[in-house]
Amino acid sequence: MKFIRIYLAIFISLLLFTQTGVAQETSSEVTKPSSTGTVEVDGESVFHQVTAGDNKKVFHDAVTGHIVSNKGIQDFYAVPPIETKWLGTIINSESEWHEQLQKLEQTYRKTFQRRAVLKSGQNDRTVRIENYTQNISALEKEIAEIRRQIVQINVDQQVYINSLRKTPITTLVAIKTLYTPDLMSSKDKLDVLNSVIFSSMAEPVLGHINSTYGNSINIPLQTGYIRVTYMYPENITHFDSEANEIVYLFLRVEAYPFSTNDSNDGTFEDRGVAVEILSNIKQIQSYLKIKEVGDKRLLDWLVKEYNNQKLNNVHLLNTITGKLGDFEMFRNGLKQSISELRSKVENIVAQRDSLVGSGDAELIEAEYKSAKELYHQYYTIRKVLTHEKYTLENDVMFSLFHIEGETSKNNANTVEKQIVDSSAATNIPISGRPLKDIFADILTTANQKSKLNLQNYRERIYRANEEQTQLIQGALEWNVKSEEFSILKLSRGNVGSRSHFVLHLAKRTSLISKPGFPAPKSGVCKATLLFKRGKNEMRNSSKPALEKMVKCLRKYPKQMIQITGHTDPLKPDFGEGSKFSNVTLGLKRAEEVMDSLIALDFSPGRFIVVSRGAKDPVAIGGEQKDLEKNRRVEIISTPNE
Repeated sequence: MKFIRIYLAIFISLLLFTQTGVAQETSSEVTKPSSTGTVEVDGESVFHQVTAGDNKKVFHDAVTGHIVSNKGIQDFYAVPPIETKWLGTIINSESEWHEQLQKLEQTYRKTFQRRAVLKSGQNDRTVRIENYTQNISALEKEIAEIRRQIVQINVDQQVYINSLRKTPITTLVAIKTLYTPDLMSSKDKLDVLNSVIFSSMAEPVLGHINSTYGNSINIPLQTGYIRVTYMYPENITHFDSEANEIVYLFLRVEAYPFSTNDSNDGTFEDRGVAVEILSNIKQIQSYLKIKEVGDKRLLDWLVKEYNNQKLNNVHLLNTITGKLGDFEMFRNGLKQSISELRSKVENIVAQRDSLVGSGDAELIEAEYKSAKELYHQYYTIRKVLTHEKYTLENDVMFSLFHIEGETSKNNANTVEKQIVDSSAATNIPISGRPLKDIFADILTTANQKSKLNLQNYRERIYRANEEQTQLIQGALEWNVKSEEFSILKLSRGNVGSRSHFVLHLAKRTSLISKPGFPAPKSGVCKATLLFKRGKNEMRNSSKPALEKMVKCLRKYPKQMIQITGHTDPLKPDFGEGSKFSNVTLGLKRAEEVMDSLIALDFSPGRFIVVSRGAKDPVAIGGEQKDLEKNRRVEIISTPNE
């Protein structure tokens, strides 16, 4: 027996010497991130990341580093100060986390209640602000409609101006030119006059029209073109001193100054054509006298043509000016209406702003959003601190990692028990192995067997139900995002004839929340609201039914709401109007109910609005009590709607 004790003492000494040597060789690895897990120094503790896959090297490095930093393993019976401190940290962290969650929840509740009061319109100040806002919106829509009308007037004016392209202004023109055989051909006379030979008439004629009438019209004249429409039937010729036959022609010319076409095509041939615009009677008389052409018949024809053309031109220009004036008058009237409406908007905005004052509504909304965001962010990610103990005795590894036990029939309290698994560590060799390898194997086995019981960390949280203006309670569950550990104690001791290997861990587990709320309830809501004859105004007797319907609809915020408008079926002389007007009236009644619900914070996307007109009466007859039953709106909301 003495020989055996000496042998064991020598073996243990050699084993400890081997441990120290190995620890010294691997001490440089502790300060570096391992290949499979990161190292984080937190005060006195060194935490190692538990990564997915094979973590043997992480555990081996962690054990080696702990032995080196503590210069061997620790006392089997002593509790290291770092472990005591960690146990206190666990208690404090849980308490602090729940205290902070409760503070954020209380702030969230307060700001939500203030916002709910503001939204529900229970105070007169909020109602008045909302009414002002609605009036401003209505006026803005009216201003937008007037602006659309102004745009339409501008379009109509441009269309009218474009229609003037084929509107002529006539004038008298005297032409002096050389005689040519084709000039006096009765068949082609006007064609020749409208040909390029007489393109020289375009510029002076259009220039005369522009200078004479341009200032009296509020639209610019365009390039324009001319057309000869009639010529004095008798040819007047003279011979000049060179014995050339000179022809004098007196023409009725139509000018089109509103057109963008051009009379001159660029091929004008200068033939010595002299153009004279006859703009008044004195000029006509003077021209005939100086040129010594024509007789009284020519003078009478020119005077008659001039008077007719002057009368027609004045009438045409007055018509154009009057039409343009109408456009301008309508436009100015609408602009004046916009100015008056804009003044009303400014006055209402000033009244609303005086109620808003310091901006309480905006402040309440901002505080609510901030409190809601902080509350939600806080429980999005949570770090849980735990403490684990593992003891290896021969082939049995005991764990002091606590889980919920079964409930005793005699005791309603939940008891906690240790995990005892005799097969957990059967493959961990003990005899003749370095301590660091044994502890690393314990860590590997513990990592495979121990799991955090997430049911212990279920929390009660709240979220806003905007439809019902209240907070809904829901359960908060978790998923594990990451896990890290730090070794608090490594020790080996003898209990009787058996060797016990003890390993204590500090664990930090990061959790990601997954809020779970029960599915929205579903149900059936029905109501019939009666309306006044020929109007989309609800009868006072139906208002309690609407209030009851509102309470029902708020219970089922995910269901669609169908609103159907109806009218009575009698003919126009006795009932509410024609078939078309009945459909329109039914639609107006349904929309009136929808607008009332939207004003109570119901989502506009929930509604289906239908009009059946007089097609589905519930009572047939001409009595007033029967007709009143048909003038109705039916509201229904079901899970299948």
